[in-house]
Amino acid sequence: MSLATRRPAPLAALTALLAVGLLAATAATEASAAGLVAPLSECKAQKNIKAPEREQEDAMRCLINYARSHSGSGSLGASRSLERAAGQKSGDVMQCGFSHTACGRPADLYARRYGYASASSWAWGENLAVGRGKRGSARKVMKAWLHSPPHRDAMLRGSFDDAGIGLKRGRFSGHRNMAVWVLELGCQGCG
Repeated sequence: MSLATRRPAPLAALTALLAVGLLAATAATEASAAGLVAPLSECKAQKNIKAPEREQEDAMRCLINYARSHSGSGSLGASRSLERAAGQKSGDVMQCGFSHTACGRPADLYARRYGYASASSWAWGENLAVGRGKRGSARKVMKAWLHSPPHRDAMLRGSFDDAGIGLKRGRFSGHRNMAVWVLELGCQGCG
């Protein structure tokens, strides 16, 4: 016997309505996210997991800026501090496990260490992803971030204007051919 049949009829009807509402919201999210994914011709190396890591990072930046421009947010500029932070964090995640506080370090440690936090006011955000083989391509990771409301919101937040992208490929959590992506987002003087 399923739980739905043991519930009183009004509660079962409410549960059914909530399920329909969640499915509609999911469909709307998928439709809006799909419109933010760049065509294959737009960003070189977005599916090429054999390209040098730098080319794959450039593809991710292209994908993110495409999504931002098609959602009404401005493009993200490269920040040397956030680039260094993302590179360090991707190494920590690869070495110590999938966590914003990998290796027991504060999530914003590298943004602070490399001087991004030296502005009188600043804001910071971070997206992480891990994928094996083709699931670790810039395109697949971008699609996953766009389908996740917190990740999408961070990437498309209009107040962020700087980014750093880090990618490490190799052995992760006992598996070969893994990709660890880190996106560091920020703004300086933003309140």
